[in-house]
Amino acid sequence: MKKEDYSRVSIEHFARQLHVNVITETSDLIVSKSPNALGEHSFDFDHPLIVDRIAFVFCVKGTAKVKINLTEHDVCQNSIFIAVPNSIIQILEQSDDLKVEFLFFTFDFISNIRLSTQIGYIVKAVEDRACLYLNDETFGDMLAVHQLIVKQYQKPFAYRDEVIKNFLYAVIYQILQLYASDSKNKVKKAENRKEDIYMRFMSLLFEFYKTQRNVRFYADKLHLTPKYFSKVIKDISGKPVLEWIDEMVIMASKAMLKTSDMTVAQITFELDFANASFFGSYFKKRVGMTPMHYREQ
Repeated sequence: MKKEDYSRVSIEHFARQLHVNVITETSDLIVSKSPNALGEHSFDFDHPLIVDRIAFVFCVKGTAKVKINLTEHDVCQNSIFIAVPNSIIQILEQSDDLKVEFLFFTFDFISNIRLSTQIGYIVKAVEDRACLYLNDETFGDMLAVHQLIVKQYQKPFAYRDEVIKNFLYAVIYQILQLYASDSKNKVKKAENRKEDIYMRFMSLLFEFYKTQRNVRFYADKLHLTPKYFSKVIKDISGKPVLEWIDEMVIMASKAMLKTSDMTVAQITFELDFANASFFGSYFKKRVGMTPMHYREQ
């Protein structure tokens, strides 16, 4: 399979993997039939990948260490890993017995759902805490609804797509419940305003890293002076603002170099660098090799 087939983890790619244990009959929705091993898919999980849809991944067995948008998460049995569109994901470690179920869908597919007024917080919460750890009963309830979706595909029921959408809505609302409950606890446990500034910066960085790489931009967005903003981020995370920005840009660069056939010039344009020479110097200074050498390595 050519690299361009899996430059992004996409609906279209799954639809072409006819040998994999997934259901691709409904437009904008992919569902696992039964627990999958990552090796069943033709993605190069050793390098960063860009997810272009919403993904709910249920770990039914085994463990993994996953990085999403610079943050590492420990995935284990009875946990749910959630990714929003344009997340950059890399599997750092996985056990030999790792098995997952998943739902992979577009915003369009759930456009009719009436989300609560907390959705703004929840989007940020997903970016900050992409992995939820559940007890046996709650996790079992989630998988039960997942299986109801799978069963809808086994017979040509009337109104099948409508039923499937409503089952998916049920899963989404269950997850919203978990985040909403967690948000109340976080409000009580938040140490101070500095933590809120850090969380808001990470959300902004995920949104603007392709075009904005200076401290003042993010400080202005947060209505802070660059000096105070820089101090807060260093105090909370132990890393300077520019180091966070560079890490996000380099991670995206590596994803495009390893999992697509985009030219260096195209990646330069995508990441809003002045020219390919400047991008190459930026990349080499931080990675220790040129973009082409990294791609060929």
